[in-house]
Amino acid sequence: MPSNAILIFLAIVPTIVLFSYIYYKDKVEKEPIGLLIGLFFLGVLTVVGAAIGESLFIEVLGFKDNLSVGENFVQYFLVVALWEEGFKFLVLRTVTWNNKNFDYTFDAIVYAVIISLGFATLENIMYVLKIGTYQVALMRALLSVPGHTIDAVFMGLFFGKAKYCQYVGDKSGKTKNMLLSFFVPMLIHGTYDFSISLLNAFEGAIAIFLSFVVVTTVLAIINVRKCSKQSTFVGRVPVPNYGFYGYYPQQTTYPQQQYQAQQYQTQQYQTQQYQTQYTQQYQQQNYYYTPNGYTQTNGYTAPNQYYRPAYQNQNYPYFRQQYQYPYQNVYQPQQQYNNYNYTGYNNPYPQQTYNNISPGQNDRQDKQ
Repeated sequence: MPSNAILIFLAIVPTIVLFSYIYYKDKVEKEPIGLLIGLFFLGVLTVVGAAIGESLFIEVLGFKDNLSVGENFVQYFLVVALWEEGFKFLVLRTVTWNNKNFDYTFDAIVYAVIISLGFATLENIMYVLKIGTYQVALMRALLSVPGHTIDAVFMGLFFGKAKYCQYVGDKSGKTKNMLLSFFVPMLIHGTYDFSISLLNAFEGAIAIFLSFVVVTTVLAIINVRKCSKQSTFVGRVPVPNYGFYGYYPQQTTYPQQQYQAQQYQTQQYQTQQYQTQYTQQYQQQNYYYTPNGYTQTNGYTAPNQYYRPAYQNQNYPYFRQQYQYPYQNVYQPQQQYNNYNYTGYNNPYPQQTYNNISPGQNDRQDKQ
């Protein structure tokens, strides 16, 4: 009979392995250890809330032993998966959504996984101590704990997309992805548990269960790798005297180096060129650039400046600095700027990027 210390160790090992992989995949910016530890223990506490909710629902439904296939379906989808994934999502939404460290889409996967592993670790310890065999510890290490992790990957995937939709002002996209962040892992969790309940119901159920596990595992790995490589900035950075821009992930000051007007001859550029390239093309994002004229923006006529309306749902109105001459204040491309890139006056809008160097080093470069 294995000792309790060995069983607890075997119950914790899959958590360490799985989170190490997710943490390694967070390539852009590692999350604070204190935040991750806090989320882990909040995930542990969700076991208590889910257990209470499940017990109450099962009592109301009057489920006993030897449930039918239909009763198992209701139990695993509308009781177990609903309460367990619901509490995980509640912690994720409450603690991380407005956290200042949540500034890249992959962060959502890291947060969701650590919460889910907190839940899975305590659940795993209780199971292996209750049954007390190496076989149970091994099977749960290969199936149950990775299953919770897969649920969390999809929760974090859509949660990060919802954050990005808020970042770009897509309200419908935010709502849709927020709902998917809850319902997709709930459906995966329910299908996993329900397919296990079918193993004794008919021959061939094991093939269905294993196929489901393989497919969801492969999809989770693919999405983790893809999101790790394409992690997108979704945070907001305060810029002195300008409110919250949110488009400079590593920049705390707004470059304001002035350039001599005589360097740029206004007659060599045509107004119509800028109206088609810059103003009309990006009106949906409420950014307007008028080097040779005026742009009407929400009732405000802006002479030769950038203008962005007040930050959504915040009292941070902000304006870009005035352009005394049409072609001043052009910044070298280097730092990503909210997926829009600026290349000088002769090229299409997204191609190059802004920089993050001191104002004195910002020399204008036309990109042909």
